[in-house]
Amino acid sequence: MAAPLPSTPGDLRAQVLALLDAAQGPIREEQWRRLGTQAVPILTAVATDNAGAPSRRSRALASLALVDPTQGAHSIQEVLDDTHAPADVRVSAAQALAQCMGVEAIGLLAPRLADREDPVREAVALTLGRLGGQQARQVLEERLPVEERPLVREALQRGLTLAEP
Repeated sequence: MAAPLPSTPGDLRAQVLALLDAAQGPIREEQWRRLGTQAVPILTAVATDNAGAPSRRSRALASLALVDPTQGAHSIQEVLDDTHAPADVRVSAAQALAQCMGVEAIGLLAPRLADREDPVREAVALTLGRLGGQQARQVLEERLPVEERPLVREALQRGLTLAEP
């Protein structure tokens, strides 16, 4: 059954927070699309709130990529670049940025292969591999010889495998 559209900004915020907190499974794309771009400022606020719960922030990033990829990309990149944000939130930001921008995200993701957090480097390597293409392949190949951490090297190798034409 379709949820009614909110009638006030408070209703919208409550509905956005309820959607973020309700699902442990996949993001409910149809419900986010129904709320539309009205939800973007609320999702952005949740995603960029360093005091917020990491799980809620991660879901907000993924939802932002669904609701309005064009408008959401800047906020998602801001979270990805925030070295004070938890690694798992930044991992979600890398994935959401790729979802928003597709191959255009490669140039924004590439610097994160040198991130101080191993999980972020791993996620970026795999995300670049999923995006594929020659540019992603080149970025992964350039990072491989300088990466010292075994798990990240493995992620770079998997990314290269995924990027195969």
